[in-house]
Amino acid sequence: MHGLLTPTVDHLFDKGFISFENTGQLIVSPVADPVSLKRMGVDRDARVNVGTFSQGQRQYLEFHRENVLRMARGLAKGERRR
Repeated sequence: MHGLLTPTVDHLFDKGFISFENTGQLIVSPVADPVSLKRMGVDRDARVNVGTFSQGQRQYLEFHRENVLRMARGLAKGERRR
């Protein structure tokens, strides 16, 4: 998975501010700061598709969307507030 991403996008992915649908469609977290995203070259309104993923990548993306991606409720499941 990480071989597909630039260092900036990889950081956003690791921190849960972006993820991908199994179809390759970019998902941008609603809690991601629009100004910071723009500065990093991510347009939250653009329809970005990176292409298809292997079965293993799709399984990892499912895990990522369920456990890492930050949604409107704030924190990913299992993450503690500091």
